[in-house]
Parts: sequence; structure tokens; C-alpha cells
Amino acid sequence: MAVNTIRQVLNTLYPLGTGEGKVIVAGMPKSGTTAIAALLAASIGEKVCSDPFYRLDKQGVRYREKLFSGDRSLESLWKANRHIFKGQVVKDPNFPFFIADMNDIFPAAKQVFIVRNPFDNIRSVLNRLELPADPVEGERRMADFTSGGWFHVLNGVSPELPGSNYLERMAWRWRISAEHYLKEQNTVRLIRYEDFRSDKAAQIQKLATDLGLKPSCDISELVDVQYQPKGKSSGSYESFYDREHLDMIGSVVEPLLESFGYGR
Repeated sequence: MAVNTIRQVLNTLYPLGTGEGKVIVAGMPKSGTTAIAALLAASIGEKVCSDPFYRLDKQGVRYREKLFSGDRSLESLWKANRHIFKGQVVKDPNFPFFIADMNDIFPAAKQVFIVRNPFDNIRSVLNRLELPADPVEGERRMADFTSGGWFHVLNGVSPELPGSNYLERMAWRWRISAEHYLKEQNTVRLIRYEDFRSDKAAQIQKLATDLGLKPSCDISELVDVQYQPKGKSSGSYESFYDREHLDMIGSVVEPLLESFGYGR
């Protein structure tokens, strides 16, 4: 019997467990999830699993359409690929859409939701991908993103998101992610990217303590490691977005800004 077939049979037979000691980290792309998950894992001396959905994509596993349409459960995907999801701290930018599911799959696990000011968050994504703030001008670059995680983020597919261009679709991704958190906020620890940036070591120690973990390892030499390509300094929002696009993003995200202490 092939190794993959044996693995699938074993994964089907054996349950995932309650998630005791596991931390699930969710947040928008470019909201600090990679750095926070890595530093949290380092502070407690555990392994981090970063971007398992991306790793599944790279291995050619076809799952997104069925998963996000509801034809396949996250639990079954996790079971069949537990070697990909392996780690005490597991983070993925798709996890905001499964916060409620995580509570059912891993009732003893801790969940963390990371939020970043949406205007900064979207700007950081565009800088990362070298896309302009004007989506009409950027349409010619969209041909560079034909598959993988960024394709889904920019095009608003798997999960399906409203919006007529990539700015509006990312604004809706931010809002819907935040709505999923707010529905489950009594069971999820919130950390704002801006607070993390103000004092990384202290915020990670506080996060670990709040989660009932023991931050026993020194991470002082790790806090300034660049875990993702650094975005460009873009000045004010008005110098990056034109008024039409600034208002378009604002019209989507504004109802939730106050919930996270952000102003327009």
C-alpha cells in the first residue's frame, strides 16, 4: 500500500484530539501573523506551523473550492493532512473564516485574532506585491497572480468576497474577518498589530501569559527579525490612495473601525 494511502487511512481512523496546549493564530495577510506566531512559539519553546494552506497549494492538494463552499470540513482537511498542520502554534491568514469551526474542532485550544488598521493593512499588501493603489492601473499586473494564496486574496475567490476590484475585495476580506472574530470574541484573544509594534517583547510575553502559557525563553534577539518582506514607508493615506479609493475602502470597513479603536 502506498505511503500516502496508509497516511490517509490512519488520519481518518485517529481523532485530532482536543487541542490542549495548541494555539491557533488568525488574521489578515500582512497583519503581523507570521511574526507574532513565530515569536509566541519561540517564547514558549514550541514549534510553529506557518501557512499550512499555502503549503497544501504548493503540494498540489485541491481543497479550496470544496472547503470554502462548505462541501468539505476543515476538520477532514486537517485530519487528512495533519503532517502539514503539525505544530503547537498554527497560523494561517485563512483562519479568520474558521474561528467558530476551530472552537468545535479543538475545544481546548487557544485562539488569537490579530487585527491591523485596514488602510495600513491593504497598503502593506499592495507594497508587498508591488501593486498600485489604483486597481484600474493595476489590472495589467493581475496576470502575474494566476494561482496560490495571493490570487485568492486579490480576486476574492475561495472564499468568495464581494467587490469590483482588488481594493474593495480586500476591504471586504478585512471586514468579514473582523466580523468572524466579533461573533466569537469571548473565546478569542485579540491583539492589535499597532500594540505589538509598540513593544514586541512585552506584548508577546503578555499574550503568552493571557493564554495560560509559560513564556520561558528569551526572544530579545528575535523581535527585530524580518519575518516577511518589509513594506515601503508610504506616508499619509492621502498620499497613497486617491480620495475615491480611500472613500471606497472606508465605506466597507467604517462600521467596524470603532470596535478595534481605529478612527477613519
